[in-house]
Amino acid sequence: MQSNETTTTQANPIDLSDVKAALLMAVDLGYEVIKEVAQKPIEAGEDVAKKACEEGKKVVEKGAGVAKEHPLATLLIAFGLGFLVVKLLKRK
Repeated sequence: MQSNETTTTQANPIDLSDVKAALLMAVDLGYEVIKEVAQKPIEAGEDVAKKACEEGKKVVEKGAGVAKEHPLATLLIAFGLGFLVVKLLKRK
């Protein structure tokens, strides 16, 4: 039996606008999650860096105070360290 219906070889076009919108939403959500997760270690690192800077300033101030109290010892230590550095650099 023959059918009176005509067959079409063209497929119906698929509407991808919904898929595109869903993908954009997923990418935006993923971006926000990654941004939030990455921000926590950055903030923690900033806190550690600030504390290290503060401690470093305290040590430098203390060292400067000791150097002012004992200028001759400071001079001899600096000379000795310079001498050692020169000796190490001249080694082959």
